[in-house]
Amino acid sequence: GVEVVLGWIVGPTGGGRPALARTLLTPLALYNSPADLRIALIDPKRRGFEQLRGLPHVRGEIADTPECAVDLMRQLIAEMERRDRERVNHPAILLAIDELADLLQTGGKAVEAQIMRLAQRGREAGIHLVACTQKPTAALVNSAITANFPIRLVGSVASKDEARYATGITDSGAEKLRGKGDFLLIAKSESIRFQAAWVGEEDIQEIGKRV
Repeated sequence: GVEVVLGWIVGPTGGGRPALARTLLTPLALYNSPADLRIALIDPKRRGFEQLRGLPHVRGEIADTPECAVDLMRQLIAEMERRDRERVNHPAILLAIDELADLLQTGGKAVEAQIMRLAQRGREAGIHLVACTQKPTAALVNSAITANFPIRLVGSVASKDEARYATGITDSGAEKLRGKGDFLLIAKSESIRFQAAWVGEEDIQEIGKRV
């Protein structure tokens, strides 16, 4: 079955952040049927996740405005509460958010509160969250939200301060990464440097035909 953990992906424009997110989501779709895994997408700029739209696992349309994002998360929260009452957690639902900082800025407290609820309580109900952002600062992404991301994939950042906030550890070296798929995996205060794989649009289309 599906096993997904909460995580966030950090990296600048051109650093491979959306590509890494797609590369993580696509194998989940390949190895799990739509009956076992559903994917919900929030993508304000419709550039990060547009290629995933054709996967049969994708639930509804891509939410590309704060209003659509709020509506989608309300549906997921209602589903979470239903599952809590009925003590079920299947099928797994994965909510993927691109441009998290932008969404929080434009959507305000309503978006922040819903992301917090899903991040804190969704996992036991089989609802998981992966969020991407290019600006890992406390001014843009509340530390209470980042505390709920035990797995962090961090690409090149602009400074040591951003590196510390993004990774949650001191002297990670994330500000020295080269970009273009060069990432750190941070889990339990340990870091592993890796080069992200690439899954192109044709690969995603082929996977969509096979599942």
